[in-house]
Formats: sequence, C-alpha cells, structure tokens
Amino acid sequence: MLQDTVTVLRQKFPDGVPSVYSLSDEQKAWLQMKIQSLADEVTLSQTVAQLQKIGNRLTSATEDIPDDEMQRIVSFVFENMAEIESATKK
Repeated sequence: MLQDTVTVLRQKFPDGVPSVYSLSDEQKAWLQMKIQSLADEVTLSQTVAQLQKIGNRLTSATEDIPDDEMQRIVSFVFENMAEIESATKK
C-alpha cells in the first residue's frame, strides 16, 4: 500500500515538490491524507520518525495547516521520497 502511495504522489506531481500556495483546499486535503498514509506505514529511521511527527501533526490539526507549514511538510516528503520508498521494502 505504501508503494502505491509513493507511486500516486509521483504520478500526481511528476515535477517534484508542488507549491501548496497554488493548490486548492481539496488538493491540499488530498495531499495531507497521502502524507498521513505514508507516515502510518513506514518503518523507523530519522526521516521516517520525522514523517511520523508530521503525520501526527496533520492528524491532530484542529484547523487548516498554514500554507508556509504545509509547504515545509510537502518539501520534506518530496525531498526524502527515495528513503521513504525504501522503507517500504524492509
């Protein structure tokens, strides 16, 4: 399932890190769900531990995540996609 999530993210954003500033609220919500899915399914490493913190932040958010914070989250995920993907193979 995690491999599917990584594949879907790469297909949806083939040029890499998307700018959340230009995404609709629906697209941001979709992206948040995909990142939460990644966070729930990976094994531990420093990157994965950070991803899990991000997943917890997104899960516990009581209001919309500010665009600046969401951009940092999205950038982190896309910059570490190879390591996240490799965690699925363990």
